[in-house]
Amino acid sequence: MFSAVADSWSVRLRAEFAQRLMKARKGLAAFAIMAGALGLGMGLAWNTGLFGGGSAAAAAQTAQIREEAARRAEHLAFTEAYLDHETREMRVASGETLAGLLVRAGASRDETNAALASLNGVYDPRRLRPGQSVSLFFSDARLTGVAFRSEPGASVTANRTTAGFAAREVLMPLTFENARIAAQVETSLYATALSLGATDREIAALADAFSYDVDFQRDVRPGDDFELVFERYYDDEGNTVRTGDLLFVALETRRGQRNFYSFLAPGDARPDWYDAEGKSARRFLMRTPINGARLSSGFGMRRHPILGYSRMHRGTDFAAPIGTPILAAGEGTVVRAGPFSSYGNYVRIRHANGYETAYAHMSRFARGIRAGSRVRQGQIIGYVGNTGRSTGPHLHYEVMRRGQQINPINLQVANGRNLTGRALELFNIERQRIDTLRQVRASETTEAALHGAAAVATP
Repeated sequence: MFSAVADSWSVRLRAEFAQRLMKARKGLAAFAIMAGALGLGMGLAWNTGLFGGGSAAAAAQTAQIREEAARRAEHLAFTEAYLDHETREMRVASGETLAGLLVRAGASRDETNAALASLNGVYDPRRLRPGQSVSLFFSDARLTGVAFRSEPGASVTANRTTAGFAAREVLMPLTFENARIAAQVETSLYATALSLGATDREIAALADAFSYDVDFQRDVRPGDDFELVFERYYDDEGNTVRTGDLLFVALETRRGQRNFYSFLAPGDARPDWYDAEGKSARRFLMRTPINGARLSSGFGMRRHPILGYSRMHRGTDFAAPIGTPILAAGEGTVVRAGPFSSYGNYVRIRHANGYETAYAHMSRFARGIRAGSRVRQGQIIGYVGNTGRSTGPHLHYEVMRRGQQINPINLQVANGRNLTGRALELFNIERQRIDTLRQVRASETTEAALHGAAAVATP
C-alpha cells in the first residue's frame, strides 16, 4: 500500500515539476522575445539617430542623399534622349512657328503640343527668328528632345521625361578678354565696327569721345583707320554676350590722328576721355549735338526751301528720323522751352562765357526740360521732329556768342579738364597698361595671321 501511495505521489510530483518547467520555458521565451524586440528597436533607433546628438545631422544627410538622387534622376531624364537618338538639324523658315517646324520635322501633334507647353515660363517661341537653327532628337520615330540657342551664352532644351516634356534654360560658360578691333572703315564706321564684334555700346562711346571735334558725316570716309579696345565676354561659339568698359579709341581721318584713353580721375563720378598727355577730349561745347544725323544745310547764305528767296541761314541743320535724341551741347541753364514762332518746339540754353545754344523743330521735349532747369553736357533735352516752318524732320542747331550767331562747325572753344599732379601720374600708369594690352593683342593678331597664311601655303 505504501508503494502505491509513493508511486501516486511521484506521479503528481513529476506532473507538477513538468508544469513549472513549462511555465519557466514560456517565461524565458517571452523574455527572449522582449529582449529581441528591445534590441531591434534599439538598433533602429541608433541607426535613425534617436540616441546622441547626431540625429539632426543624420536627417540632413538622408535629405541630401534623396536630393542628389532626385538630381541624378532629373539629369538622366534630360540626357537619356541623347544616348540613343536620331538628330535632325532644322532651320526656322520665313513666317514659320516652332510648332510648324516640329510638325514639318515629323513630330506628332500631341508631341508638339507637349513640347511647346513645357516651354511656358522658360522661353517664348515667338522670339525665334527665320534662319535660326533648332536641333531635334527622335528615338523610334518619337520626338524626345528639342534644343536651340535662346540668346548668346544661353540655350533652351525641352526633353521627354516619364511625365511628359520638361524644359529648362542652360547658361553657357563665358570667357573674358580685352578685345581689340583695328581696321579700316568700309561702308560706314558703325557697320564696320559691328561686323568685327563691337556692339552699339562701344560705338556710342566712340561717338561720345569724338563728338566735340569730329563731324562723322563729313570727316569720316571709307579707308579711314579706327581702333577700339574694350572688355568682352563671349560664349563657346565666340558670340559676344556682353561687353564691359571701353578702354581706348583711335580715329584717323583727313583731320589727323586722334587717340583717347578712358580714365576715372580722382574725385570724378564717372570716367572721361583724355589724350596721351592727359588733356580732356571734351570741349566747352559740342559741334554736333546729335548722333547718326546727316548735315543737310550749313551755316551761311542759302535759298530758303519754303520762302523761295535767298537769306542768311544762321545755324546748321541735321536731318534725322523723327524721335532721334537731341543732346545738350554743353552744361548750362534752360532759358526757354516751348513753341517759338517758326522754330516750332524750341529749347534755348545759356552757357558760361556769354555762349548760348538753340535747338528747333523738336517733336517733343525730354522729361524735366523746362525754363530754369539745369542740364549737363550730353544730356538728352528733346527729340527730332518736324514742327514749325520745316520741310522734313531735322534739327536746326544754333550757337550764339554774346547774342551773335556763329558757325557751329568752325567753333573754337577751350578744352575741358586737363589732368595735373597726382591725377596725371595715375593717368600715365593706366595709359601704359592700356598700351601694353594694345601691343599684346596686336602681336597675337599678327601671329594668327601668319599661321593662317602658312596653313594656306602648305600643300
